[in-house]
Amino acid sequence: MIISANGGKKDYAPCPEYTGKAVCVDVTPLKEYETEYGVKKKFKFAFEIDLIDDSRDPVQPWVVFTKPMVPSLHEKAALTKFLKDWFGRALTPQENKALDIESLIGKSATLVIAHEQSADGTKTYANIKLIMPLKQGELKPSGQWVRLQDRPPKDENGAPALTKAQLLATQVHVGKFRGTPVSELTETAVNGLAEVWVPKAMANKDITAEDKRLIAAINARLEEIKANKEITALDDVPF
Repeated sequence: MIISANGGKKDYAPCPEYTGKAVCVDVTPLKEYETEYGVKKKFKFAFEIDLIDDSRDPVQPWVVFTKPMVPSLHEKAALTKFLKDWFGRALTPQENKALDIESLIGKSATLVIAHEQSADGTKTYANIKLIMPLKQGELKPSGQWVRLQDRPPKDENGAPALTKAQLLATQVHVGKFRGTPVSELTETAVNGLAEVWVPKAMANKDITAEDKRLIAAINARLEEIKANKEITALDDVPF
C-alpha cells in the first residue's frame, strides 16, 4: 500500500526516509477531488513522526499525510484496507457500523517512509510505504500541529487570507505614496495606482507577495469607495 505525503504548493524538502513511531495528529476536512468516476469527497490522515524537522520555524516534528481517501468502510475501500493495516486486524462489526475517525487522533502507529522520484525525475516525494500497529510504547503528539480545520483560510497563493481591515491597513511600497496606508488614499490616488501601477505589476512574471497584497488592497479600497458613493447617492434621494 502506497500513501503519499502532502505535496503542497511550495517546494519544501521531503521528509527523510524513516521507519519508526508515528502518531495521528489530524483528520482533514473533506475536499472534492476529480477521479475517473467523477468528483469524490475525500480526506487525509496526518501523522507526526519521531523525527525533528529543524528547517521549520519553530522547529517541530515532521508531519506526513496519507493519500486522499473516501470516507467509506466498504470492504474494498482504500480506507478499510488502510485501517486494517494500522490496527493489525479486521474491523469489528461495531466499527464497521459506525466508526468515528476523529477518535483516531492521538493513536500511535509504525510507519515506513521511503523516497520516490517524480516521473520526470525533477522532484523527490516522501511516501508512506507501510503502516502497522505500534507494538511497544506510544508516541504522544507534540502539540505543535494545528489542525487544518482550525487554521485561517488561505488565498489563491497559499498565504493566510486577510480581512478587509487588514488589507486596507497595507502600506503602499511604490511611488510617491510609499508608506501610506491604502485606507488613507484618496479616490484620485487609488485610481492612479489601479490604472498605472497594477497592470505593470501583474504583467511581471516575478511578481512578489508584497505586490500581490498591495493589488488586493487597492481593489478593496476601490470597492470601499464605490460602496460609499452608493450610500451617499441613497442619502440624497428625497423620501
